[in-house]
Amino acid sequence: MRTKFAFLSALFLLLVGQVVFAQVTGIVQDGDGFPLSDAEVTVRGGDASAITNEKGAFSIDAKVGDVLVVADLFGTTKEFNVSKNNLGVLKLGEALVLTEVTLVGGVKLDAAQRIGANTVVGRQDFELAPVSSVDEVLNGRVAGLSFSTNSGHPGGTNLITIRGVGSFVGTPNPLYVIDGVVVGKGQDAASIMESFNPLSSIDPNSIENIAVLKDASATALYGARGANGVIVVTTKRGKYNQKTRFNLSSDFGIQNIAFDDQKWMTSEEFIKWGGLTLFNANPGNFESMQAAVDQFSSDRGWDGTTNTDWLDAVTRNNASVKTYNFSATGGSENTSFRIGGAYTENRPLLVNSKFDRFSSNLAVDHKVSDKFKLGGNVNFTHISTTGIDDGGAFRNPFLTVWTIAPIYPVYNESGDYNQDLGAQSDYNPVGLQNVDEMSANIKTFVSSINAEFQFAKNFYAYSMFGTQYQIIDELQFWSKQMGDGLNYGGNVVKSNTQTFDWNWNNSISYRNVINEKHDVQAFVGVEYQEHKYFNLGAQAWQLVRDIPWITFGSQDQDQILPGFDDFLEWKQYSYFARGNYIYDSKYTLSATVRNDNNSTLGNDKSGWFWSVGAGWDVAKEKFMPSFLGELTLRASYGEIGNVPYADGWGSIYNQYTLVGAAGYGGQPSLDLIRIGDPTLIWETAEQLNLGLDFRLASNVFGASVDVYNKTTSSAIYNASIANTTYPGTSQRNIGEIINKGVEVAFDARPINKEFKWILNGNFSYNKGTVGNMLNPDEIQVSSLRGIQEGRLFAEYYMRGWAGVDPLTGAGLYFTDETETETTTDRASASPYFQGTTPFPMYMAGLKTEFIYKGFSLSAFFTGQFEFSVMNRWQNYVTNDGEYNTYNQTTDVLYDSWTPENPNASNPIQIAGNSSQSNLFSTRHLRDGDHIRLKEAKVAYSFGELFKRSTGVDNLTVYVKGTNLWLWVFDEDLNFDPESNTNAFGGGWQGKGQFDYTAPIMRTISLGVSIDF
Repeated sequence: MRTKFAFLSALFLLLVGQVVFAQVTGIVQDGDGFPLSDAEVTVRGGDASAITNEKGAFSIDAKVGDVLVVADLFGTTKEFNVSKNNLGVLKLGEALVLTEVTLVGGVKLDAAQRIGANTVVGRQDFELAPVSSVDEVLNGRVAGLSFSTNSGHPGGTNLITIRGVGSFVGTPNPLYVIDGVVVGKGQDAASIMESFNPLSSIDPNSIENIAVLKDASATALYGARGANGVIVVTTKRGKYNQKTRFNLSSDFGIQNIAFDDQKWMTSEEFIKWGGLTLFNANPGNFESMQAAVDQFSSDRGWDGTTNTDWLDAVTRNNASVKTYNFSATGGSENTSFRIGGAYTENRPLLVNSKFDRFSSNLAVDHKVSDKFKLGGNVNFTHISTTGIDDGGAFRNPFLTVWTIAPIYPVYNESGDYNQDLGAQSDYNPVGLQNVDEMSANIKTFVSSINAEFQFAKNFYAYSMFGTQYQIIDELQFWSKQMGDGLNYGGNVVKSNTQTFDWNWNNSISYRNVINEKHDVQAFVGVEYQEHKYFNLGAQAWQLVRDIPWITFGSQDQDQILPGFDDFLEWKQYSYFARGNYIYDSKYTLSATVRNDNNSTLGNDKSGWFWSVGAGWDVAKEKFMPSFLGELTLRASYGEIGNVPYADGWGSIYNQYTLVGAAGYGGQPSLDLIRIGDPTLIWETAEQLNLGLDFRLASNVFGASVDVYNKTTSSAIYNASIANTTYPGTSQRNIGEIINKGVEVAFDARPINKEFKWILNGNFSYNKGTVGNMLNPDEIQVSSLRGIQEGRLFAEYYMRGWAGVDPLTGAGLYFTDETETETTTDRASASPYFQGTTPFPMYMAGLKTEFIYKGFSLSAFFTGQFEFSVMNRWQNYVTNDGEYNTYNQTTDVLYDSWTPENPNASNPIQIAGNSSQSNLFSTRHLRDGDHIRLKEAKVAYSFGELFKRSTGVDNLTVYVKGTNLWLWVFDEDLNFDPESNTNAFGGGWQGKGQFDYTAPIMRTISLGVSIDF
């Protein structure tokens, strides 16, 4: 009996041992389905470990109920429960294709129902990005998105268009939405400094993804504000059933100007050029050319040795940017969280300029029950910035340092700032940077809460309430020592601006999958939005004390001017419905309708907007070959509304006629300020989109193609008014803009073994034209761009330059658009359309990445083609002698007409230049075509070896560069073609006009990221 018992006991222990120490197998793949080699698999709380082979396979001693921890070479970690001995495929990481994005009313934009043209840029492109505004990352990564900057100063606004410009007035930027909160169109409400970019208030490391919605199928949900496209920012959140993980990263970078090929004269060259202008003006007054040079040197008071590098004098030796980030992420069975904080210290190129940003964010999700979920997040940012007035004025140091002649020293003999600087007298840029001040403190709160409740089978209620509250305190101080302050005896302006936006949407949805084939989704909802803007300020001049404070309350007080205040408000309430039907994961139908009622419009404040769409995944048909993973045909059409001034019209709406106090014949009277239009209605963008998505089953290649036609009708435009009492324009719904284009995007893995090569790219074409207009023959010109029916949108309209007369050196112009006859008389030459615009017709982006074990090397290129740009100050810096007090580029000295150089590119240089050859013509137009090395990165992740020795999950070190190299196709283009003027408040009129705003910077940074 004992023998039998012992035998049975031994057999039981053997079987138990087999259960305890069974071999658990599996295959580890990345989010796109590719095998991950050299990933470490461990048992949580145990000693067993294994390494995946080149096919991602592993085998490890474990038992059912254990938890496996899988970590790749780059520190990505995920846990899997052991439910059986063969676990099959374990996905580590997330797919690089479209992920789920939450839109209005809880509507999901995911791959299963994708029928429109949408691009999602994932967090891998935002993490560790040394940018002040996250929209910079979108440049070149989204087909059809055109990007340029209005100011290179950190936090400055950018001009972004999606599928061309859709409005004649207002900003063409898309609508920005952060975690469901509508935050405007990229032009925050600063009153003194250049407007701030709302996306500069977001830490790039907190971004989960940014979805760019292009066509009517998705943007229809946003109704009247989505016609120019929608950019939906989703920040990171925690995950349920995840142990708390921490990340700490730091980055240090150095900065300099990304591209500047302007060749400026030295003092000797400037004096020689000035003498040349004097000699050519009156050759009989001088015995020789040298005599004219000597005369010019004496007139300008040059000491014969001074050769000031004004840019060097006003810039830092080491412009730098430092970033520090920390986050903690985790979750239990019912609650998940993420908390993060970041600090950026940016010291830009100019002395005494700065951009400091502290940001923090908290996201919490909680399952109250299986049917009730709550979520919320809060983002707070404080920005302290000392900037520059980088508009077209001498107080802009970037304009002054390049146009002051180098013959003048920074300091005079007494050691004070030299203010005898020729045309820029009193505007010593070094002095102004030290005595004047333009600064701001911006506090931004963006928060949202949401709730989802399943109140019956397949029925859900969803509610989201979001707010943005921003406080901007600004200071402008002009010292009475120099600059603009001289005319005012010193000047102080202080301003407090507060904006409050909130939106609340509620919806009820029905979701049901019938017989595992019929996926039915329906949403109905309401939304309310409100925008309020408050501004209060004070100003004083004739300052008693030369300090940035207003002195009052005593006899010796500043001359205080009347204060100023402003209040703007608009409201909108909406109803929306959306239905999706998906059959057998192959056929998709979708329809959306929305009604908006906006307070900024005239008598008819209501507008109906809609879209329909369909998709067919042909690859899922039985007759298709198995190597196709996806072959989806897509089509959508819809009408979306737009109010171009929705963020700025406020209480003074353009539908009203306004009058103001005036005088006539010595008596008080009233005069027209604006003629309104009470019938003003929505602009309507009608958009057709046809698309195709293709992907191999092996995931080694995928691509998408979209063709679109977008027509904005009832476009608001400035109609000419023939009225003796009001010679001007009035805004009417009288215009039409047509944009047609093609977009292509692809991703590929040419090599996908232990050594990996990954490619991602896109290409787009867009042609914008002016459609039907009220007066088809009328040409309205703004900043040398004309608007006329049938012409390209924003087509350059100027006189045609025909070169230089080789006999006389006079500038030649074509008399008209036939370009058959020329004249030296500028007044006899007519301006005409030039067949080119400041908006690139072709754009492209390409990223190539190589990965081997823990090493990675990547390079990202962008390109913009078939467009033209111009320097707004070219008529000063190559002025042919009209203003011989300004410094010049060297080409007017070495490549200008003389009897010995009759085939020069530039005309004769004559003091005074009465011919006006320097005034704008196609002589100053440059091809903007270029290719930019936007980003390059080398990184190494220590991964499993580091974890074994230190317990830290991963350590990544990297070197990264942005805006590293620029190749321009036009050899005469000497400035950055992506730099705009900010003189038009972010409007399209500023596109393609270089204005010596703060330059785009090149950054090279060294960083480290630790996961533990």
